[in-house]
Amino acid sequence: MTARVFALVVVGWLWVVAVLPAGAAGLTHTPLIWRTIGRGLTFTQVQVLGDGEVVTELAVVKIDPASNAFRVFYGKPQAITAWQGQLQAPIVFNGSYYKSDGKPCGLVISDGKPLGPTRNREMRGMFVAEPKGMSPDLPRATILDLLTTPVDPKKLPWTQGVQSFPLLLDYKGKIRIKDSEKKANRTVIATDRNGNILVFNTSNRFFSLHQFAEFLKGSEFNIDSALNLDGGTEAQLYIKTKDFECFSPPSWENSIGNLIDEQKFWLPAVIGVFPRQE
Repeated sequence: MTARVFALVVVGWLWVVAVLPAGAAGLTHTPLIWRTIGRGLTFTQVQVLGDGEVVTELAVVKIDPASNAFRVFYGKPQAITAWQGQLQAPIVFNGSYYKSDGKPCGLVISDGKPLGPTRNREMRGMFVAEPKGMSPDLPRATILDLLTTPVDPKKLPWTQGVQSFPLLLDYKGKIRIKDSEKKANRTVIATDRNGNILVFNTSNRFFSLHQFAEFLKGSEFNIDSALNLDGGTEAQLYIKTKDFECFSPPSWENSIGNLIDEQKFWLPAVIGVFPRQE
């Protein structure tokens, strides 16, 4: 065996070793290669493999809340590209579920103002951010388990929040969703064990919610808690910085210029991520 062939064999073996195990029915994912796209912002795109075949891809942005602020917006439905243009936020992604009239199914807190029902028993988790007065005792962004932490909007110490369901993983590592055959495009927001917020968006309709929970639990993303947001055509992530642009799902990228004309892609609520000015 020549040195060159041996080197190629070693590289190939290392790549296979680096395909990391995940929990969902033998699914694996390619190595995490993070790209810095802003202060406290990193991005990666991984392939999910089943039996050695690519079954889906994930666009993942990791956000450090110490350097970036979150704001929840609710209003007239429009394309996510229009939201980004209006807000000038480097990162915009869809919020939670809403009714046919555009009203939220669960509690939403936007700049301290509560919207939607104060209680919906179906809601299992709540993403919250930006504590009032930036209290050092509270995380700047986290996920609440609504089964263990009931929420009173009048007493909520955070100024931004979105309730959703299901809670895929709780802080004890327990999967909180029953298995189902229903599959769809997904957007999931999660916390990792270092206090970062991660936003996942899938490239296709591969994952059921239970599969996604299993996958995240066994992945190398170091997930602490994960909350499902709205799915289907509403599951969208748009990143636009000075030097980087990404729209997920990528299969819709060619249609991005036409999203304004296709109401099925419009969103009445989004979460924007902004660099802190401090």
